[in-house]
Amino acid sequence: MRGGGRAARSLTRARARSVPPAGGHGGASAGSATPPRVAEVSRRCERSGSTGGGRIGPPCATLTVPREPLAGRRARSRAGCPTHTPTTSRSTVDLGERHLFLQRALAAALVVLLVPIFVAIGAVADEQPVRVGEPAPRTIFAESLVRITDDEATDTARRTAAESVEPVLTPDREAQTAIVRDVREVFLSTREVRLPDPEADGAIGSTPRPAEQRERLAVLEPDLDEDVIAALVGLTSNQLDVVERETIAIAQELARQRVDEDDLDRLLEETLSVELALRNLPGDSGTRIVQPVLEQKMRPTVAVDPDATAAARQRAAESVEEVTETWRAGEVIVRSGDVVTPRQARAVEELGLAGGGPWRAWLQATAAMLLVSVVAGVYLSRMQPIVWVTGKKLLLLSLLVIAYGLLVVGVTAVVDATSAGWLFAVPAGALAMLIALLIHPVIGIAAMLPASVLVLLVRPDAGSVALFAAIVVLLSVPLTTRIAKRSDLRSATLRAGLSYPAVAAVVVMAFGPTDELWVAIAAGAVNGLVTALAVQGALPFLETMFRLPTVTALLDLADRNHPLLRELEAKALGSYNHSVMVASLTERACRAIGANPLLGSVAGLYHDIGKVRQPHFFIENQQGIANPHDDLEPRVSATIIQNHVIDGVEMAIEHRLPPEVVACIGSHHGTMRVSYFYDKAIRAAGGDRDAVDEAAYRYRGHKPRSKEAALLLLADCSEATTRAMAMSRGTLPREDIESTVERLLQERLDDGQFEDCDLTFRELRQARDTIVDSLVGIYHPRIAYPSKPTTGEAGGPDATTGRPAEPTPPSVPAPPAR
Repeated sequence: MRGGGRAARSLTRARARSVPPAGGHGGASAGSATPPRVAEVSRRCERSGSTGGGRIGPPCATLTVPREPLAGRRARSRAGCPTHTPTTSRSTVDLGERHLFLQRALAAALVVLLVPIFVAIGAVADEQPVRVGEPAPRTIFAESLVRITDDEATDTARRTAAESVEPVLTPDREAQTAIVRDVREVFLSTREVRLPDPEADGAIGSTPRPAEQRERLAVLEPDLDEDVIAALVGLTSNQLDVVERETIAIAQELARQRVDEDDLDRLLEETLSVELALRNLPGDSGTRIVQPVLEQKMRPTVAVDPDATAAARQRAAESVEEVTETWRAGEVIVRSGDVVTPRQARAVEELGLAGGGPWRAWLQATAAMLLVSVVAGVYLSRMQPIVWVTGKKLLLLSLLVIAYGLLVVGVTAVVDATSAGWLFAVPAGALAMLIALLIHPVIGIAAMLPASVLVLLVRPDAGSVALFAAIVVLLSVPLTTRIAKRSDLRSATLRAGLSYPAVAAVVVMAFGPTDELWVAIAAGAVNGLVTALAVQGALPFLETMFRLPTVTALLDLADRNHPLLRELEAKALGSYNHSVMVASLTERACRAIGANPLLGSVAGLYHDIGKVRQPHFFIENQQGIANPHDDLEPRVSATIIQNHVIDGVEMAIEHRLPPEVVACIGSHHGTMRVSYFYDKAIRAAGGDRDAVDEAAYRYRGHKPRSKEAALLLLADCSEATTRAMAMSRGTLPREDIESTVERLLQERLDDGQFEDCDLTFRELRQARDTIVDSLVGIYHPRIAYPSKPTTGEAGGPDATTGRPAEPTPPSVPAPPAR
């Protein structure tokens, strides 16, 4: 069922080349050049684009029939002159493909070239040097984890650690011995001064006087106080023996303990307070002699080991880790205006942020945008062929991405002068909603890729903002799929905007820094306001400039006060009523299979606008007049009927209808035969089919290339045929409607009318059933209300069926307008 292949395009081009000019009885050869107006119509149709099915080329490339006033065409036909000059569509298709290639190349080139330029412009500030001791020219954020070692601080810490190590002490044997020896020397000196002095005056062997003993002892022990010397001299021999023995014992006890200089006084105090209380000393000798002597002669019993101390301090210094400062990605290294420290300057230099900003940023952005463009091209060509074959949509997509990149750079410039929390004002939601409304919701969702990448290109540290951009895209795009009127658009943008502050708060609390929480919430609120204004303000402008069938544009076209619909109603009321019915049938069928019901409805309203140029040649508009086809040859009548498609395309392009609607108008009969006049021509030729050129009786349009166009074709023929049946029968049972619609569907399947669109057989069955249900609802049986007289009057309604007593058949058995 899927079409758009090379064989199908070749078949279409072959049919276009084989269409002969319309003449009186077979016409002349198609040798004349294409009239200027035909070429202009072809060029304008080509510019209108394509709508889908994977087919590349203008939607009305084969619609090259020239338009002349009816009288002129009739005169030319009767004179045997050609009324149409066919053109070959191969060159047109080739030009269209080359034009589409150039559009794709331009769209990619704009993104790859312009976005990096914007990013580089935003990075110009990186050229300003960052110097130690000077104010920072800008706020600098860490792009990745960076750890800077402070050598000076590390050395200081290691010196402190080494100095904090206590000296390593070892027992000092000499000091221990000297303590006891010096104490013993005191008592030996005391005994010595009591011996007679051989050189002194007086009797030999007499004991020196106390005063003399004190003088001599002071000479021998100059370190002792006079009170201690006096106390020693005043001791009896027995008392001296006891004090000497106890003092030496205490000295020996003290010498055995490890005592350094700092603990010496403490140890003496603690030891003597105990020992003096326990020992049996005469009188107050303990405090007057023992304690002062020991305090005088006591010294540290340990000594510092220089080698061991040096080794311990070396180990302590080595155990100190390097002093570093770490910045995680996204953290501020230095704020604008703050004095730069050596550590901060080294961090900036190590991250490569001190210079070369523009070129570095340009190279990174170019590589990133090139990658994004390649990924987008592959995705669109495989998953979104409708967009891939529509050059203007690709161009619009690139322009939206470029505009978003410019906004990101602008927001970043504001952030560098204020607070990083304002990065959450980046309007990623506006980008996604515009893409979803103007191009396709799925592509709007995919916009999270460039939305996040652009944020990271401009601010590599803003990972949380890139996450915020992706989340708001996912929240915003689904709201665009439920828009049925313009007020829904305002509601969708409002709801999206209200969610942004909450999303910003959650992201900041989860990924920090939390000191920017309130700023981020405020930025989210600003983002929501900007998104609402941007979407509602830019959408009408963009949809008009690019002639895109957005929801709002289609809603405007669905207004029955549109000039084309007003003209159709005024000049061809029957065709207008038919169009309204076809619009309803197409809308319901599109909704049943998941196609675009609004596009189907609008296409149904406008599909027959070409009939306003010659309304009375169509049976639904022939109330009260003779059928003009009764006086025309079948070839001329068929040409007139065929021309309403071309007229409709011309009028649609002149009124700047979206290309999707133009394509539906050009394909609402496909390339089917105008069967009524074809059969009439065969009858006129005596039943000789070879005498009638079948191609001359086929519509000059193209086969449907979208689901909406295919369903319009089926709804159009179904409504026209069942209406004609109802006119002759009065009412239709469901079985007749089902068989009729099934027959029409099968005829178009057999004729290959659906080979260029992507409808499946299941979708066709669903559409058929929906159309049948709708038609049954229209032509259901009704109870006739009696009139006066109720019976017996010729031509009056039958009281049971409500049908005319003698139905008058139309002048033409089958409606030639179809």
